[in-house]
Amino acid sequence: MKKKAVILSVAIALVTMFSSTQSLAREVDVLVDKLVEKGVLSDSEAQQILTEMQEENAREKTEIKQVATEAAKKEAETSNVKLPQWLEKMHFFGDLRLRHDTQWRTEQKPGKDEIKYNRNRERFRLRLGVTAKTTETTEVGVRLASGSGYQNTTNQSFDEHARGKHIFIDKAYASWKPLDCLKITGGKEKNPLFTTPLVWDPDVNPEGLSEKFRLGVTDRVDIFANLGQWVVEEINVKDRNSDPALFAYQIGSAIRPTETVSLDLALAYYDYQNLDDFEWKPGALENPETFLGYNNKYGQQMIFDGNGMLLNEFKCWALQAKVKVKDVLPVPLSFFGSYINNTAADIDELIEKGVDTGDSDPRKLEKYGDDNRDSGWLVGLSVGSKKKKGDWYAKYFYQELEDYAFPAVFVDSDFHGGGTNNKGHYVQGRYFLTDNIQARATGFFTKRQDECKDGKKDEDRLQVDVVFSF
Repeated sequence: MKKKAVILSVAIALVTMFSSTQSLAREVDVLVDKLVEKGVLSDSEAQQILTEMQEENAREKTEIKQVATEAAKKEAETSNVKLPQWLEKMHFFGDLRLRHDTQWRTEQKPGKDEIKYNRNRERFRLRLGVTAKTTETTEVGVRLASGSGYQNTTNQSFDEHARGKHIFIDKAYASWKPLDCLKITGGKEKNPLFTTPLVWDPDVNPEGLSEKFRLGVTDRVDIFANLGQWVVEEINVKDRNSDPALFAYQIGSAIRPTETVSLDLALAYYDYQNLDDFEWKPGALENPETFLGYNNKYGQQMIFDGNGMLLNEFKCWALQAKVKVKDVLPVPLSFFGSYINNTAADIDELIEKGVDTGDSDPRKLEKYGDDNRDSGWLVGLSVGSKKKKGDWYAKYFYQELEDYAFPAVFVDSDFHGGGTNNKGHYVQGRYFLTDNIQARATGFFTKRQDECKDGKKDEDRLQVDVVFSF
């Protein structure tokens, strides 16, 4: 038997040398059958030898598997480097937007010839942010963004023969949530108010304090309140300590009458205080980086009294509403609208008490007659989803915004070239090429809301974007 086993082992070794792994078992079976056929092995001997070989093969496979498992375990132990606890609490994020921007303008000042011109720009927006849960109830957030430093845009144009571009602090805040229904935030933060695009550019991040309160009254009704105490500008004047500020108050309700329909409704009051501490001086209205200069350049003539103090006031009531319908159509559908009125706008008072400073003549406002230019409204709809690859989304609205309805410094910088005294259509479409890459096209078709003072200005605009999120 031992001699026969040696003969079989030699034969199997020869077969192994010239056979692939997949065909080895089949070849050994054929070889054993031939040896039995030649009388070298009996059936019982052949069966015993094959059984022993199978048992040995099984042991070898088990040993190989154990070795592989140990190796994989060691690899995992060495590759999974434990991060510091503080780093595990941090979340990093960002996005890059590449844009082509074309504007077609037609302008005609009173008594002047009509002028038509186009403007083409290649632009980008870069934002990098981090949030950290410092405790169970507190969070700190920071975001950097490209741009020119203006509060209502983070766009940066390709320009100046490839010079380096600027990065600014876009957000820097700390929030505390002592209760599930209450959140308090301080710093430079995302606008906490429920708004529409009528008066707040989405790039504006107010600076100061805010409080958000939300409480469920029933399974289908929530009430909420949003408050803001924000700095407008700090005035370095020794004999006054009342810097211009915005106090925002908003109350509202989120109602879900059915499983497929939701309604958000809110009323806000914007109380701009201490604006009369702004003082006229040479060049005060020439610098668009200031509250006075920006407003004056973008639709709101700033008027001063005989003491050189600002007369313009903003005490604004705003109503916002949004209805969302889901699970009825293949994609979500929303309707939204808003209305705003500045109860402190009084053009007659500006004309009566105003003084011609040389760069702001109150007599120009006489062209508006008895119209205080104090209101604005918007209606629109959106359809689609913005979550993953293959999703599409479309949005449309029409708006009209009079000169003094809201400070021009905070409104959309793209609609009608920025500022107030405008009306027109907005339409946008998006498509998600992947979960984190989307293509967009946005069109603006706008005009002056009233041409009697500043003349004609029509502007059509097309923006084509590719946005990468990470």
